[in-house]
Amino acid sequence: MAKSAVTIKDLHYKYPNTTSEALSDISLTIKEQEFVAIVGQTGSGKSTLVSLIDGLIKPEKGDLNVAGLKINATTKAEDLSKVHHRVGFVFQFPEQQLFAETVEEDIAFGPRNLGWTAGQIKKSVDDALKMVGLPVALKTHSPFALSGGQMRRVAIAGVLAMKPQILILDEPTAGLDTQATNELLKLIKQLNNKATTVIMVTHQMEQVARYADHVIAMSEGKVIADTTPRHLFSDSQQLAKLSLTLPISVDIAQFLRKHDAKLENTEPLTLDSLADEIVKAMRSKENE
Repeated sequence: MAKSAVTIKDLHYKYPNTTSEALSDISLTIKEQEFVAIVGQTGSGKSTLVSLIDGLIKPEKGDLNVAGLKINATTKAEDLSKVHHRVGFVFQFPEQQLFAETVEEDIAFGPRNLGWTAGQIKKSVDDALKMVGLPVALKTHSPFALSGGQMRRVAIAGVLAMKPQILILDEPTAGLDTQATNELLKLIKQLNNKATTVIMVTHQMEQVARYADHVIAMSEGKVIADTTPRHLFSDSQQLAKLSLTLPISVDIAQFLRKHDAKLENTEPLTLDSLADEIVKAMRSKENE
């Protein structure tokens, strides 16, 4: 049985100088090596939740256990900083945070701040570049001379160089073209397969359907659904309540079913799965 990477109990948070809670009554568990998608409309509390998991802010009430570290309203700043050693946070448009003259200097920034030796830093930079699929020879290049997709990979490499147990990504494919999006999501899934727990905030239901095995849906600071993508996309009332759209594969499958197509799987989560279902239904019809 997988251990818990993140455990949250009775969590409440209110931003300073505001009257309403940004998060209330949040309780959930994220297991090690899960690929979790957090979804919901703008203002639902997604960013606040991942900021708490990363230790960027402290809860007003309640408790978090993140990678074995406890966080509550009384946690000291030095203890919160320990969370950053175990949790990597890739912000939206992370390439905008690149600053160094070379790729190597940018990726080495985090490990250097952790007090690692020169040898450890060099290895971590090389390993991180390999993990994001970039040649080590790029170390001496300016990050600003790279393509948009490559710049984002360098920014992610800077997080991975610190070898986080948990990787949080906030809309990681925003602004990328289709090819760069597919390459980046494939990379994130590969990291997940190698034991990194992934928590991804996204508005893209196609990404949720294809990559996530656990989905947390939020609205007005509360968790409305804590389930699997298949269960979420099979509940039309819940989706309507959350103002979420269906992945195109599920949408087409439901349309075909309404027109008497006999599909075994009525919620195929990918277009490949949908194609398989259509072929099965056609063969079944031919054999009638």
